[in-house]
Amino acid sequence: MSLSSFCASLVPTSEAAPAVPPQGSALAGPTFMLVAVYAIPIIVALRPVADPDIWWHLRAGQWICEHQALPVTDPFSSWGADKPWIAYSWLFEVLVYRLYETWGLTGIVLYRLALSLAVVAALHRLIQRRQPRFAPLLTAAAALAFAPLLNERSWLFTILFATLTLGVLLDLRDGRAGRGIWLLPFVYVLWANLHIQFIYGLFLLALACLPYPCWRCGLAKRGVLAGLCLLATLVNPYHIRLYGVVVELATQSGPLRYISEMHAMEFRGAADWMVLLFGAAAAFTLGRRPRLSSFEVLLLVSAGFFAFRSQRDLWFLVLAAAAILAGQPAPFPERFQTAPPCRAAAAGALIALIGLLAWCRGLSEENLQRKVGEVFPVEAAALIAEHGYPGPLFNDYDWGGFLIWTLPQLPVVLDGRANLHGDERIIRFLNTWSAGPGWHDDPDLESAGVVLANVHDALGCVLILDDRFQLVHEDSVARVFVRKRSPHRDETSSLRSGQADSRMKHGCGT
Repeated sequence: MSLSSFCASLVPTSEAAPAVPPQGSALAGPTFMLVAVYAIPIIVALRPVADPDIWWHLRAGQWICEHQALPVTDPFSSWGADKPWIAYSWLFEVLVYRLYETWGLTGIVLYRLALSLAVVAALHRLIQRRQPRFAPLLTAAAALAFAPLLNERSWLFTILFATLTLGVLLDLRDGRAGRGIWLLPFVYVLWANLHIQFIYGLFLLALACLPYPCWRCGLAKRGVLAGLCLLATLVNPYHIRLYGVVVELATQSGPLRYISEMHAMEFRGAADWMVLLFGAAAAFTLGRRPRLSSFEVLLLVSAGFFAFRSQRDLWFLVLAAAAILAGQPAPFPERFQTAPPCRAAAAGALIALIGLLAWCRGLSEENLQRKVGEVFPVEAAALIAEHGYPGPLFNDYDWGGFLIWTLPQLPVVLDGRANLHGDERIIRFLNTWSAGPGWHDDPDLESAGVVLANVHDALGCVLILDDRFQLVHEDSVARVFVRKRSPHRDETSSLRSGQADSRMKHGCGT
């Protein structure tokens, strides 16, 4: 017995009655449930742009559109100038750049909103086909669990396409698959050009190709579908070389330690606890069944491994658990079907909600640009461009992507492309920015012509007393230091005294 079946048994049933068209208050309940489910991604997604990686994606999309080609070596960093770089999310980058080119930052918000709604809609459909009675409640809970991932990132395509893949596999298992399953390879053509985590979809397909005795679809059919999807991933500009990036990212251990989105869940927020609850409920449901499904057990275990290894993959556990909690396919009683007037009313209410939230949160283009200036070094970058300070540029890790976008004339020293820069290099930079042992002798800092530091970084404080650099700008977000070309030893004492006063004034400590 599944958890949903157990809950359903608690609801009293009555003799079937002739169907009557829903009228008046009969539409209110289903409409409210639809609005409640889809209001979650709307409320989460309608917010200013704050993701640090979206900026280098925009610049990559701009570069591709301008050159009508893909880069061979990295054109954005001083480190990667002569090193090969695979733009594995090139299609996503072109998409977001075209959106930005047309609508500015509003286009990025619209992307986030549209993909968030699509993810929730795909999950809702997967659950409703198996447990229509509790589909709104289960979908809403799942949406709340992976709400932290509803960002302007290409992984939204991964969550969407993985949900579609799992839905196809469950239909194959239950003998409900139609001819539409053969469209799945075309999804993988898109997926392999949008986000590197298409490998998770192939993992699901490989899991389905094991010999399960209870599946109503033959192993040969599953194998052909999986093979076609695998071949479809080779329809990309890099072909088999794309899998080299998969291997790089899978074997790189550093990001799990120093990139926050790759950390394990810390259980400091409600979403993490909801993910744990989903996993526990799915395990409980499997344990109560008289006959275990090997596929579902393997799915839950592997999804739990990925989710607890990195919080960026928590969606995998939520998706697997939701499919298990939904249980086996159930009849779709007419009373649970959503009438067209109900869907129309819900759509109208959600459109009104989008307009209201956009107005209340001030999501005009002007305000979106202003909000960017509160998070990223807009003033500091403008000053560097205006004065033409010569590089090399030494920048904060989290600002590398933004500076790739705003200061294209100065290659960054580091940005969020972890597989390009490597573990050793990133760890050294993090030590330097925290003013750790040996920071003074960092070779990239030693050769830097301009340093752009976050006001909260330790390096920004100690550089105030460094004879090699001069503080030329400071605002509420960033400090700009330039290298002294001809320092005079007789001025050093008074300069350091004044800088020490500045250091104390801005809270750097002693």
